[in-house]
Amino acid sequence: MNNPISNIMARGWKWFVIVGAVIALVGLGAISLPVAVGVTITSIIGVTFLMSGLVQAYHTFTIPEWRIKLWYVLSAVLYIVGGLFILFKPLAGLVTITMLMVITMIFNGVTRIIFGMSNKNLGGWTWIVLSGVISTAIGLYFFSMLDDPTFSMSLLGIFVGISLLFEGISFVFLGLQMKKVVQQQ
Repeated sequence: MNNPISNIMARGWKWFVIVGAVIALVGLGAISLPVAVGVTITSIIGVTFLMSGLVQAYHTFTIPEWRIKLWYVLSAVLYIVGGLFILFKPLAGLVTITMLMVITMIFNGVTRIIFGMSNKNLGGWTWIVLSGVISTAIGLYFFSMLDDPTFSMSLLGIFVGISLLFEGISFVFLGLQMKKVVQQQ
């Protein structure tokens, strides 16, 4: 059989394995240097905020009505100040972003619990509630640990590293599954 999907899989499985291995290695690197990764991510967020603020500030010159322009100016100022704060105080920005991530994790867990409990007619609702309880518990534990500077500066980098590690591993397994399919044809 010589169909287009088989041709793509025959050529592509190796790239999935290679890219997966590289991503997994980057993930291990991020886990081993979590503060550096966290500061890098924080700096990228700071530059993004600063650029967004500057673009919004530039855009305000095209808005003739002051009531609308005022909101854009306020938003631009907040983005610019936030971006500059993060860039000039990267460790404080890292701790702030980590805290927001932990609060989001808690909120996400609580919403999954509420969703699961209010949808008991769905198959697997208990798994939804269980995942919400676990996310909430881990989030609360992380929140209680945010007073420790080493922990709070390392958490974001560790999260990113673990995410990249698992993504890389999944790419490798996907590539190996593609190889099996190609060999069976």
